[in-house]
This record gives sequence, structure tokens and C-alpha cells, in this order.
Amino acid sequence: MRFLVAGILVLVSTFGFAQSSVLRFTDYGVSRPLINPACMGLEEGVNGLLLYRSRFEKSDYWPSTGAFNINSMIKDKNLGGGLTLIFDKYGPYQKLFAYVAGSYKLKVNEGKYLYFGLQAGLNYVSNSGDYLMDQEEVIFSDNYSQPNFGFGLHYQADKFYVGFSIPEFKYNTIDEQGNKINSMISDMLRIFLYGGYRFSLSENTKLEPYTCITYSGQESTQLDLGAKLIYKEGLIFGAQYRTKESFAAMARVKLIDELWLGYSFEGNNSDVDNNFNSVQEISLTFSFGKKKQKKDTPAQESYEDINSIRYF
Repeated sequence: MRFLVAGILVLVSTFGFAQSSVLRFTDYGVSRPLINPACMGLEEGVNGLLLYRSRFEKSDYWPSTGAFNINSMIKDKNLGGGLTLIFDKYGPYQKLFAYVAGSYKLKVNEGKYLYFGLQAGLNYVSNSGDYLMDQEEVIFSDNYSQPNFGFGLHYQADKFYVGFSIPEFKYNTIDEQGNKINSMISDMLRIFLYGGYRFSLSENTKLEPYTCITYSGQESTQLDLGAKLIYKEGLIFGAQYRTKESFAAMARVKLIDELWLGYSFEGNNSDVDNNFNSVQEISLTFSFGKKKQKKDTPAQESYEDINSIRYF
């Protein structure tokens, strides 16, 4: 499986790369439940995510995204589930994604599991704005909603992981003429493929190189390459490069127990838009209900625990 992770890089080298306008994130390690329903209930307990992503520059046309996810595994079952809400704004467009997802865990080997995920829900899109078409201003306002669904796979081992997902099979929007577009498996279909491997550098430090590929027929292929340095499972630093488009730096810190605060800075490196339109992404992840590991203590004998007849 470690060769599969490395093979992803070779595979995508044959693809073309271009700037992508599809829904995306900087830290895919944090946002994994948002793009792959198989990651619902990946860890024990109840896990949640709050995320906000926007440009530094103030403008009504720059995109901004807010997301919420909560998921959990079902105790003593190989099942998990969760809820995802994403609000995305770009220019006059406003979209709301609401999904309920479920996952199934299949044990492949000791410490190795394959997760299958399905999700279904609604997409709501609205559009209101002024457009200049053939020197004539067109003003309209409309909205509509449609059902949508997606699926994903995630393979988890002690030191590495790989995943594949298509979070939405349908694409809907409203064009500049006010026409409602509703297509199944269109050129805007998004496919995610990701993987990573964790190395131990010392007793307290680990290194995790990773990659994430986003494919969309209309926007071509996008490749993220990055690495994270993990210190004492409580502090994470990372750097990332998105092909022909941007570079990023990220950090996450454990505040208390299982409450993490994350921040990512993404600087633009695109030939299409060479202005320094930097992006920031703030995340808050939490978890509760996990079993706490007890420290090893010497076994204490009591008369109730003595079952050998030689004591009598």
C-alpha cells in the first residue's frame, strides 16, 4: 500500500493542470469528512469540525466558505454516520450543501480497515446580481434546490491511509441568463484521491508527507503536495504546494483534551491571477466520548481474585 501512495504521484504526472474554481480546502487532513463520506465515524467517540475559509481582500465577489460536520461511530458496531453542512458564496452565487452520510468498516487485517461511505442530501443554489451582456445590463434573482448523493472509500492502517471519493454526482447552478442548470455526472464532477504516510523521526516527533488530487473535467486536474511535522501529538506544522496555483503553510495546536485549533495561509502563485490574493482557513475540531488509555499499574491481588486451590 505504501507503493500505492507513491504511485499516485506518478499517475497524475500524465495529466494537465489548470486553475480550479470547484469547492476546495487548504488543509485536507482536517476537511476529509467534508469530501469523503467514508470518513464518517473514522475515529471513536463523537467528532466535529467548524471551518471558515475566505480571502484577505474585502470584496463581494471573492469566494468564502463555511462548513460544519459532526460524525460518530456506533459503539460495538462496524457502522458510522454523520451530518455535513457547507455554505459557499462566490460573487452573486450562494450555495448550501446539506448531507447525511453513513459508513461501514471492514477489517482487512490486524490494524487495517477499509471504510465504505454513502451520502445523500440537498443542494440549494441562489443567484442575484447585475450582469453586463452585450452592453446591456441584465438583472435577475432566482433560486432552486435539488437532491444529490455521493460515495467514498477510505483505507486506514497504523502508518498510512489512502482514499477516493465522489462527494456529488449532480451539479446545479444558475447561469448569467437565469437558466437553471441541472446535470448528472457533468464536466464539473469532482473526484478526490488522496494518500499519506507517517514516519517516526523520534519518540516525540513524526513526519507525514501526503498528496491530494482533485479532478474536474471542466477544470482539469489539481495536485496538492505537502508534509506535516507532528510533535507530541499536540502540535502540528505543515507546508503545501498546489501545482501552478498556490503555496500554503498551516499549523494546528491542541488546546485542551481533544479540542484543536487550526490555521492555514494560502498564497496565490497562479499565472492566471498573479495578484497576491491570499486565502486564510480557520478550523476548530473537537472530539468527546473517546476511551482514555489507562496507565499500566501493578496488579493488586484480593482474596476475591484468588482461585487457585493451593492457597487453601
